[in-house]
Amino acid sequence: MRNSERDIYIVIVHVGCLMKMNRIVLNKTNKREAGNFLLFVFLLPYVCACLWGHVGEETRQIVSDKKEIQQAEAVYKVEAVMDWGIWELPMEEYLIYRLALVMPRGYAEEAMKAQAVLLRTELVSSYRETGSRVLRVEESGLNRFYGNGQKEDILSDCRKAVEETEGFYLVYRGEPVQASYFKVSNGHTRDAGEVWHTDGCPYLAGVSCEQDKASTEYSSVVNVEKKRYIELLRTRAGNDYQEDTLWQGGLFSFDTAGYITEVVYTEEGKEEIRIDGEDFRHLFGLNSAAVEMERNEENMLFHVKGVGHGFGMSQYGANCKALNGEKYDQILKEFFLGTELAKFE
Repeated sequence: MRNSERDIYIVIVHVGCLMKMNRIVLNKTNKREAGNFLLFVFLLPYVCACLWGHVGEETRQIVSDKKEIQQAEAVYKVEAVMDWGIWELPMEEYLIYRLALVMPRGYAEEAMKAQAVLLRTELVSSYRETGSRVLRVEESGLNRFYGNGQKEDILSDCRKAVEETEGFYLVYRGEPVQASYFKVSNGHTRDAGEVWHTDGCPYLAGVSCEQDKASTEYSSVVNVEKKRYIELLRTRAGNDYQEDTLWQGGLFSFDTAGYITEVVYTEEGKEEIRIDGEDFRHLFGLNSAAVEMERNEENMLFHVKGVGHGFGMSQYGANCKALNGEKYDQILKEFFLGTELAKFE
C-alpha cells in the first residue's frame, strides 16, 4: 500500500472511531461529548496536513522524475553553425530538420524512417569519435526552418519518422556502420570493398536496384564544349599537358556496377595525373559517375545514369520498397547486409 493510500485509511479509521464514540456517549454527560468533539476538531488539521502533505511529495517526485528524463534526452546536442550564429538543438530535434533537408518530400513513411535511422547513425559515430556530447556542424541549410511559423506543416512527416525511430541506429557487429545514402542508383549499388580496397565495411556490398530505372531522374545528358572540357581538366592537370592528350586521352577505369573509379592521364616525360571518379564527375557537374562518353569534333556528351555516389541506400529504391509494404528495418537490412538495429541510450 502506498503512503497516500495508507494515510487515507488512517484518516477514515480515526474519523470512524470518533463517530462511534460519539454515538456511545450520546446518552452520557454533555461534557464528554463536548470533549470528543473538541479533540476531533483539534486533530483534523494535523491529519489533513499529513495526508495532503504526502500527496504533494509524490506529485513533486513525479515532476522531478519527468524533468530528469527530459534532461537525459537532451544531453546529446548539436550546435548548428548558421549564417547569424550558433543554433543549439537536442540531437533528436536536429534530426528532424536534417531529414527534411536530405530526403525528397512525399516519400513513404517507412522510407523516411530508414533515412532517419541512417542520419542518427552518422551522429552516433561522430559522438563516439569526438568523445563529446555536443557536436558542431556547418548547417546553413537550416536557416529555412529557424523562426518559420509554418515549419510544423513542413516538418510533420519528418518529425513522425524521427519520433517513431527514436534512439535507433544501425550497427554491424555492434559498431555503427558507415551510413552512406544517395538519391538514385544506376540500377545497382556499389561494392565498397572493391572500390576502396578495404574489408572494413563488408555490409556495403553491391545490391540490385532495378526499380531505380523508373525514376524520372535516372537518366540525364550533359553536353560540354571541347574548349570548356579542356579548361576544366587543366585545373587538375595544369598547363603542361597537350590539348590532344586531354581531349582524346585518359584511361578510364570502372567498377563492376558501372561507375568510374579513376581517370589517368599520361604523357611522356611528365608526371602522371590521376583523378578519382567522384572528383571527375563533380568537375563536369555530372549527377553520378555512372557515365558513357560520346565525343565529336566540338563537344563531349556524357550519358549519365543515376544520381549520387552509389554507395549504401538508394533513397528512391527505399521508397519503392516502402510502397511495396516493407518496413524500415527490412529496407535497411537489404541495403546494408548483415546489419541490425541498436538503441542509443
